[in-house]
Formats: sequence, structure tokens, C-alpha cells
Amino acid sequence: MDRSTDTTQIAVRSLGHSPFWIINFGAIAVCFLSGPFGTLEALPSGFRLIYWGLIVLVTSMLALWLHTFLRLRDKVSVLVIIAVSMCFGFLVAGIVLVLSLALLQPIDRYPGNIELVSYSFPSAAIIFLLSALVMRSMAVPKLVDQKTRPALLDRLEKFPHAQQILSLSAQDHYVEVTTEIGTELCLMRLSDAIAKVEPIKGFQIHRSHWIAASAIKSIDAKGTATHALLVDGRTLSISQSRLADFKEFLQAA
Repeated sequence: MDRSTDTTQIAVRSLGHSPFWIINFGAIAVCFLSGPFGTLEALPSGFRLIYWGLIVLVTSMLALWLHTFLRLRDKVSVLVIIAVSMCFGFLVAGIVLVLSLALLQPIDRYPGNIELVSYSFPSAAIIFLLSALVMRSMAVPKLVDQKTRPALLDRLEKFPHAQQILSLSAQDHYVEVTTEIGTELCLMRLSDAIAKVEPIKGFQIHRSHWIAASAIKSIDAKGTATHALLVDGRTLSISQSRLADFKEFLQAA
């Protein structure tokens, strides 16, 4: 599979994530209510919603693809990010211009092609640049060498480029595999999944939960219930029958 196909497939899977749609619907609502380019006064509500809905959705899908493209590269320099941001700005300006020529020409307050480009190009380029730089600074370093990559990571379809496994949890006939970039269900037994996490060190704290040693933040005991607090903020129950062995594991880890 080439990289462009890989990028497209991962980007398409990301469309199923609720944050993408929450952000998009929020952006559409802001543009619809504020009505840039004179669309608030000049366009009927339904037509204005269609106009901004098209612009936001098309440009956000393009941004998602480009962000995925950059994220899948091992090392991306600032100059490459700047160049991609400029390209994104030009593409967004073109999208806005085409949609505006098709939909806004009949209105009296059409701002003009030059004004549309002067607004959309720098805005899109700067927003993409800042978001890409933030993603670059937050990127998790590759802690798992490719030669010792856990076999379980190769079973992932939604997050094939994950590098760390934080926890495994049994759910009926599936195992919920939580990585540093997301969670995915795999059709397999928990015991089989645990066998495929080597060389990552971890411990099965419950009949339904396994956690990596690097993902453990602390142990929280409340009454007779004991939980493991993970670095991503989740808590998982620790079986009382495994608690003593788990504490020995932590001391030796």
C-alpha cells in the first residue's frame, strides 16, 4: 500500500470520530451566525447555512487529509509544514472562490474575488500552520523499535501507526486495545492479545484488564476497591486476588 492510499484510508476512518464533527458543526454555526463576506444580511438563513456548510466541510476534510499525511511521516521539518500550509491556503482560497462564484454572485454585497482571496488564503494558511506545529510538538516519540514492534500493533486497522500499547480490556469476544493515539477493538481473546504485546512489559490486573508498566501512574485504594490510574487519565479495576502480585511487579519494574 503506498503512502497516499494509507493516508486516505486513515483520514477516512477519522471521519467516524465525534471530535471531527463537533468541531465542524461548531465552525459552521459560528460562520452561519456571524455571516462573513456580507452573507448575514444578504443570504436567507437556509442558503447561508448551505454556503458555509459546504466551505467548512470541504476545507476541513482537506485539512484532515493533510494533517494525516504529515503525521505519518517520521520526521517533518518546519519548512515542509510551512510549504504544506501555503498549499492548503491556496487550495482553500480556490474552494472559497469557486463556491462564491457559484453561490454569491446574485447577492448585492458580494465582496469581490480579490477580497475573498485576501481573507481566505492567509487565514487558512495560518490556522493550518499553527495546528500542524502544535501537533508536531505533541507528537509522541517512537519508543518501540521497529525490530521489536509488538505483533498486536499489526492487528490494528484504525491506528496502524501506533507505537505504544497502554492497556488491553476484554469486551465480549473483542479486546479493546488502547494506544497512545486512540482505541480500537480487535476480535480475539484477551490471553491471545497479551501474548502479542511483547516486548512491552505489563501486568494483568484483572481478568478483563492488562496494563503496560509505562502506562501506570499510581494506585488508588478506596475501601475494598483498588484502581490503577493510567497516564491518560483512565482508571481500571485491580482484582484483590492480583493486588499483591501487582505491587511486587511495580517494585521490580
